[in-house]
Amino acid sequence: MTILYDHQAFDMQRYGGVSNCFVQLIAKLPDHVHYRLSLEETDNVHLQESGIVDVGPARDPSNRFIINRHFLGQGKLYMWYTKRFPSRTTYGRNRLRSIADLEQGDFDVFHPTFFDDYFLSHLNGKPFVLTVHDMIPELFYHPNDWQIINKKRLVKEASHLIAISEKTKEDLVQMLHVPEDKISVIYHGAPEACSDTGAPLIDKKYILYVGDRVGYKSFMPMLKSLVPILTQRRDLHIVCTGKDFTKDEMKAFRDFSIQDQVIHVRPDDQGMMNLYAHALCFIYPSQYEGFGIPILEAYQAHCPVLLNQKSCFPEIAQDAAVYFDLDDQHSNLTEVMTHFLSQSQEERGQLLQLQQQRLSYFSWEKSARQLTQVYESVLS
Repeated sequence: MTILYDHQAFDMQRYGGVSNCFVQLIAKLPDHVHYRLSLEETDNVHLQESGIVDVGPARDPSNRFIINRHFLGQGKLYMWYTKRFPSRTTYGRNRLRSIADLEQGDFDVFHPTFFDDYFLSHLNGKPFVLTVHDMIPELFYHPNDWQIINKKRLVKEASHLIAISEKTKEDLVQMLHVPEDKISVIYHGAPEACSDTGAPLIDKKYILYVGDRVGYKSFMPMLKSLVPILTQRRDLHIVCTGKDFTKDEMKAFRDFSIQDQVIHVRPDDQGMMNLYAHALCFIYPSQYEGFGIPILEAYQAHCPVLLNQKSCFPEIAQDAAVYFDLDDQHSNLTEVMTHFLSQSQEERGQLLQLQQQRLSYFSWEKSARQLTQVYESVLS
């Protein structure tokens, strides 16, 4: 059995959860499952470091005036340019390669890595399996967003769907009216165990926040709830990864008089695990996620986890986390964090033990076996 994967996630992300998910699954496929990746070139770090495919780096494109600048509509302009001049962009060249591999037909099942529907007219009757990581676009984006439009079409046409949590499956059934028996839930696997993380990158007491800070991520409501604690404990800091702080965020820090207690860093993978390992806790206030891979990263680094009691978080963490309630109308985070920071070493140890027990449930090898079963089912 041969599975063909396309280029999409690897072009869209140099780093990132979606592309890393495919790399981990492909690397752990059973020996009897063969795979092909339709790529001419890539700068995706996960793919380059995995060794699962021999592909050179992206060539210097003639459209660098688009990708080196950040402006409203940048993505739409890039995709227009790609469709108009496909050989001049990395995405275009890789898409041409994917189409050629599809037309050649030397595979049994096709697995696109995102929601560009370019491939539908090139399948020639072959089945395809689609992974849906979340329903964030449907919940938070404009209704005309291309992901929403394409996803709706692809979900209908796919032979089978993969959801990464029961919550995502539930949302697919409710929002897109997909039959339950068309969806299999396959969790993400745990990251590799930490080796010695070394001396702390941040030599302070800190709460760790990971990733984007926009809208549904609830960074600012979280911050407001933590201000009373931060103003009482000037030795306590919040460390944030992700994009640089915006002007509005910097103004809010000054308005709250905590500008010296909020730190931004851009760590590599090893540095990220260092941040988890030396944090007082990792906090995840998001209103919605498809899975929440940082939960497992924190578990692996023996970092206590505090979660908003929303979305898939109780499903993924179960009793191996401290929960708070945070939304636009209500927050008990101040009280929960105050209690957590006062816990004894014994109480902290009990939480970490529960986290390690829960971590053992997640395995990329297990996920790859389940994915193989899905591939086999669409061919039977």
